[in-house]
Amino acid sequence: MGVRYLFLIARRILFKRKTSALTASMAVAATIFLISFNGVVLGGVISGVERDLATFQYGNLEILNEKEGVIDKPDYQLVASVTRHPLVEAAAPRILTLAAEVSHQTPNRTHTVYNVTVVGVDPFLEPKASRIFNSVAAGKPQLLKGTVLVGRDLAEDLGLEGAKGLLKVKIRRVTGEEVSRYVTVSGIVVSSAAGGLNHILIVHIDQLRELLGWEQRYSTSLVVKLSQPEKADEVAAWIKMQYPDYQVKTPREAAKNWLNAIIEGVSFINLVGYAGMIASALAVITVLTMMVSGKTRDIGVLRALGVSRKGVILLFIFDGILIGLIGAAIGGLVSSLVALWLENYPVAFFGNLVLEVRFNPLNLLFPMVVGFVISVLASIYPAWKASTYEPAEAMRYF
Repeated sequence: MGVRYLFLIARRILFKRKTSALTASMAVAATIFLISFNGVVLGGVISGVERDLATFQYGNLEILNEKEGVIDKPDYQLVASVTRHPLVEAAAPRILTLAAEVSHQTPNRTHTVYNVTVVGVDPFLEPKASRIFNSVAAGKPQLLKGTVLVGRDLAEDLGLEGAKGLLKVKIRRVTGEEVSRYVTVSGIVVSSAAGGLNHILIVHIDQLRELLGWEQRYSTSLVVKLSQPEKADEVAAWIKMQYPDYQVKTPREAAKNWLNAIIEGVSFINLVGYAGMIASALAVITVLTMMVSGKTRDIGVLRALGVSRKGVILLFIFDGILIGLIGAAIGGLVSSLVALWLENYPVAFFGNLVLEVRFNPLNLLFPMVVGFVISVLASIYPAWKASTYEPAEAMRYF
């Protein structure tokens, strides 16, 4: 029996039971869409987290001296050196430390928060290297000695009403001495969950040096902004050649543990899609088995006309191929449309994290192929069952 003739008979048998065939095809399509959608979300979450980490916390690169805990070169010298690279747009020093406590007095009570993350930034260089000042949602996006920017969640914990108030910041120096200063709130900072600014206190870097008792212009890190972030590894290698004792990290390396936790969580959700492959396979098996039961007479005629058992098997495998092709086409089309929509109209997940989706048609190839193969494999049992009918037995259904 020719392949073309088998295809025509398979198509005729399949479309005589359009509802069942469509159900099986939609099961395959739904599974392909679920896997593709989870992949799009996973990629969008990771890209969104990396974007926000680079935008607010780490820059495209972060220079550290993990061994000493402090960069032991004057920040202006390091900034001048790093910005010589043609791909480096800007660099800014930072100091990251913990405040033993931050308190705010309201008419009714004193609000105190312990172990608050404090970031000291240079108000002149920082706007060129990050978007911290662009994240000020209330008050003034400025930072002077004696003023601070407060993360939204920290502001709520301190009982602040708007971008105003007087805070008492207590810092414990390395010597064990505790130093306190009163500072005025100048603005409230709001960022995505990945931005990580909602629980921190941002102060003038020179004021933080005074609190810590640092006399020289040292810092704990330097954030670097690149004109071409995709070439971060190239720039990092260049910086390491200049400063072999320092570490240079990308946002993914700097936030490795957190990103890995997100990847594991979304990947676990993706397992649901692959489990759905079992459901789609069962749907194909059920539909083709029903076709076998309903086509006993047709099978008998084919067998009486001399069609071999192999021909009958191929006939129903062709049905599985048609179901797989239809399901893969529908699933791929719907997945592409959704991915394109998310790319052009980003949505927010996980506490204001805006997905950054980059649609790549090649990413749909794997789930489409898997869905098609599952459909074909699921047709083997019904095909074998159909081939077991002998002509004399099948003719009894006339």
